[in-house]
Amino acid sequence: MNDNLYVKESSVRSTTETDVSATEKALRILDCFSVLQPELSLAQISQMLRFPKSTTLNQIRTLEHAGFLYRVKNSPNYRLGFKLLELNYTAHSTMAIVQYAMPLMEMLQSESKENIYLTTHLNGRVLYLECLHSSKHTIAYSVAGKTLPMHCTGCGKIMLSYMPQEKVQQILSAHGMPPITPNTITDYDLFMNELKTSRERGYAIDNEEESVGGKCVAVAVRTAKGDVAGALSISGSIMSMTEENISRYAKLLMDASHALTPHAHLFPAIQLQDE
Repeated sequence: MNDNLYVKESSVRSTTETDVSATEKALRILDCFSVLQPELSLAQISQMLRFPKSTTLNQIRTLEHAGFLYRVKNSPNYRLGFKLLELNYTAHSTMAIVQYAMPLMEMLQSESKENIYLTTHLNGRVLYLECLHSSKHTIAYSVAGKTLPMHCTGCGKIMLSYMPQEKVQQILSAHGMPPITPNTITDYDLFMNELKTSRERGYAIDNEEESVGGKCVAVAVRTAKGDVAGALSISGSIMSMTEENISRYAKLLMDASHALTPHAHLFPAIQLQDE
């Protein structure tokens, strides 16, 4: 009797492990796609993940059936499916921090006539939660859901400036400091001085470090305990973002960030913190 019970328990455990393994494989397949690689073939995915083609094909068919992938017409390639757009809409529209931040972002845009961004940090990168664009379209800007390195963005720099040094070193070690533009700071000592300056004055500046022709000022949003939850920024062109405007915008951003402090616990960076 005990032997039979042991067999049943082993069977259940084996099935569970198999399911988890299959789920992990499926998620890793989805993670292969990026802005730089929006289309991938079965062979490419199999090679990237070092999965057997048969295993990869089974996973792709499952994902395709569920709407997470689709086969490009008249092509051997696949793209991310539109089911992900549905899930993104649900995640974004039910994110409470966006609802609290939106009136403040609208005020910032009304005062500056520039682009306003709400961000957080996730896995050592800047995650854009929401954005309000100005009527000008002279520069390409990030959109909600996009991630960028922390070292080249105003939001990333101001969030890093309030983190413990060991955390900053961990992030820079994991992601490096690649030159996104000719203005990107890639020297460690210079970058640490930049963080010190940003922390002391209360705001960070991105001077064409992420996008040539673009400039932004960013202020961190922190919890009552001082933990870094996210950041707000005002972005524009190097022509419109004058020293005078940056100083004025920094004050507006500081007021807005203070207003968000009671809701800072709703940022993903705080909700996903280890307890």
